[in-house]
Amino acid sequence: MSSKRRIRRKSCTGKIRHTTEAEARQHIGALVHRKGWTGRMNAYRCPFCNGWHVGHGGRRWQ
Repeated sequence: MSSKRRIRRKSCTGKIRHTTEAEARQHIGALVHRKGWTGRMNAYRCPFCNGWHVGHGGRRWQ
């Protein structure tokens, strides 16, 4: 069983923390424009840091 500290480190480490959902969505737009990203990207609220992160995947995070 993983400790909560380890789960938090894994979920937040290396990710950019945005203060608002709008900020995170702007970051998605920049990634699409700059890198030609074609995959599905979502902004989701992190339950550990209470900020917003950008990630791949379906609607499970929203």
